[in-house]
Amino acid sequence: MSTTLRQRFGQVVRRTREDRGWSQEQLAGRADLNRSYLGEIERGTVMPSIETAAKLAAALGISLSSLIARFELGTPA
Repeated sequence: MSTTLRQRFGQVVRRTREDRGWSQEQLAGRADLNRSYLGEIERGTVMPSIETAAKLAAALGISLSSLIARFELGTPA
């Protein structure tokens, strides 16, 4: 079964967050998002808007284009 776009994006967000040693709560706070919504993103049950993706990228300390590149390549780093 192929991984959906939502799932791949969520995996990249989760791996990038975990690489920083952050909890979902920490990333959600930095991105000004609800922790449960972040969990849905990471599980691939929702696809965030471009505005939310930009918030996540900024909170992770990377550019939006870098976050998208990681998603396209399927790599966390």
